[in-house]
Amino acid sequence: MVEITNLTIYIRKLHISLRATKVYKAILLVIFFIVISSVLFYLIENNKNPNINSLWDALWWGFVTSTTVGYGDIYPTTQFGRIIAISLMIIGIGSFGFSTASIASVFVERNLKKGMGLLDVNFSNHIVIFGWNYQAKSIIEELLREDEKLKIVLVANISHNPYDNNNVFYIKGDPTTDNVLERANIKHAKSAIVLADRSLENSEMIDARSVLISLAISKINPNIHLVSEVIDQKNLIHFKRANVNETIISTQFESKIMMRCALYKGVSKAIKELLTNSYGNEIYEVIVDKEYIGKTYERIAIEFLNKGATLIGIYRDNKVFLNPSKTTILKEKDNLIYIAEDKII
Repeated sequence: MVEITNLTIYIRKLHISLRATKVYKAILLVIFFIVISSVLFYLIENNKNPNINSLWDALWWGFVTSTTVGYGDIYPTTQFGRIIAISLMIIGIGSFGFSTASIASVFVERNLKKGMGLLDVNFSNHIVIFGWNYQAKSIIEELLREDEKLKIVLVANISHNPYDNNNVFYIKGDPTTDNVLERANIKHAKSAIVLADRSLENSEMIDARSVLISLAISKINPNIHLVSEVIDQKNLIHFKRANVNETIISTQFESKIMMRCALYKGVSKAIKELLTNSYGNEIYEVIVDKEYIGKTYERIAIEFLNKGATLIGIYRDNKVFLNPSKTTILKEKDNLIYIAEDKII
């Protein structure tokens, strides 16, 4: 249903572009000229040309001649008929060439605008990334490995789309403005990632901008799952007020990983494997199945093991319970967190 709606929107926009470039008028003029020429050809050639038996034959000849196909089944036998044929061929070649070039230019212009981030997004259930840097590139690559059909929208203020993929769309502009957010169709996005703009002078300004973007997003789409990078931990309260669901303090996260790697030799490799879907096992999350509700964590963990996955925790009421008691009873709306090579549910 969504694909049909998107196709309808695309056709409507194409229609507007063709109308703006006056392609429709050019096509109508060509058809009008072909019809008039065909009628004159019929009046002149009728009763003189054995291949002309009806007005339909003349119309067939007119369209075939104007496109220079020339099947040879019908051809003029009088001087005036040949003059009409010559005029039709000359004008037909130019007219159809103009129409074809005009239609092609619409598609070329659209592709150019798409690459420059000037087209609006009309699909839904997508992920929007705000800001472009090495992190954004890595995030996009991981998302596409997870789901190659996932639609991703990058919002940044750069010259062109930096990522060459049909499922990665680019919107150029300032993400703190409603107009840019609406162009990214943030209202119908399922999640958003706000990256810290490290081109700014200090951490206060960086976090302030991220909070401002988050506030603008949550105002338009209060139900979106919002993730934001934080530079200074003391600013966490501001992100919470901006309805940010997940905050990542990059420096703190990195230091804790390094500390664990220093203490335990295999931890670094384990973390790398779990955080990337390019190889090995990954961490997944799934809403608890109806048949699991009311059962113990231990019982479900055994079922997951039989499917080649390791259940490691539960996400419940905005809290994560890793390695919970084996007697924990699963409830409706619980999310199960597990490790596996691929999604099992």
